[in-house]
Amino acid sequence: MKLLEEPREVASDWHIRQAKRLLDFDAGRQLDTVLVYAALELRAAIERTFLEILYLLKEQPLADEEIKRARSRSGLLALLRETDASYRKTIEFTQLVAAVTPGLPAVSAIDTGYLNRKWQELSEYCHLQVKPADTFRSPNREFQRQGFALLDEVLGRFLEWRVNASMGVLQRSSMPEETRSIYDSFVADQIDADQARRMLVIATPVLEQRRGS
Repeated sequence: MKLLEEPREVASDWHIRQAKRLLDFDAGRQLDTVLVYAALELRAAIERTFLEILYLLKEQPLADEEIKRARSRSGLLALLRETDASYRKTIEFTQLVAAVTPGLPAVSAIDTGYLNRKWQELSEYCHLQVKPADTFRSPNREFQRQGFALLDEVLGRFLEWRVNASMGVLQRSSMPEETRSIYDSFVADQIDADQARRMLVIATPVLEQRRGS
């Protein structure tokens, strides 16, 4: 298999691509080894996505201590919260801004809560199986069927986010005053996504005129 001979890379896109190649090789056979390897690649893709979001949120390089903490999923999530306590809302707001701003590419609202849950589910296929009769020797290969369904689901979400849009995060400090005001209301749950979108649409002509002046 050529995909096993190639040097590994350290980017979420590479891990996603590697998981897809493994599943393409599997071709519906639901091979045990493919299940384990693809689960590992998707877990790595999730961890790397968290790290890439952290880099987008930070306005400066990670300190040495932060790099050490970022080596674990729990440390990464803690760093995300410390960098931006409302980082999930910031990601969603970035998507709203991109959707209503002419000339900006579409931005994915990556659901970090979903990815965190799926990381834990994928882990079930990567660790020591204490009860083989309930896992790789399960009746009718139920364990494998559930595992491949999980792989297809997570890979599908990643492809949806990455193929149709780009990953990006707006920093509050970079927002114009009008946008920042809408953002603050959205993060504080004073307005919902539909209201924020309408307010951004109303503000767009003013912002466009200012950019052109």
